[in-house]
Amino acid sequence: MFMTFAETYREERLINRRSRARKARIAGRIIGFGLMACLVVALRTDPQLRSLVENAAFWVIGATDPRTQGEAAPQTDAIDALGYAEGSEEAKILKQMGIRDTAASAGPAQSAPVTSQMPQSRVKINRPISD
Repeated sequence: MFMTFAETYREERLINRRSRARKARIAGRIIGFGLMACLVVALRTDPQLRSLVENAAFWVIGATDPRTQGEAAPQTDAIDALGYAEGSEEAKILKQMGIRDTAASAGPAQSAPVTSQMPQSRVKINRPISD
């Protein structure tokens, strides 16, 4: 019925540890919420920091996405080519339609965006003229 000094001391130590652990959890949550609030305020007020964080997030997502790994070189080659590869099916179709690439014909030194010229349509649509 009576507890010895060792048992009483052990119980008091356990109670003290539980109390300190509870206080530490509460303090940790308060500090965590405070830091998150500071981060949100900083991201909403500083556009340079926001763009830095967005770029870092996109880089991490792109590095971990298995669909984009190994495909970067063919995509950039296709974009840098400024059109379809010579002799491809798309290039043949464009040639048959009479579409010319003005930037490619002017030479690679031109920095203007690629524009194409469609031939003048020979289809005439007869519509009644409304008064």
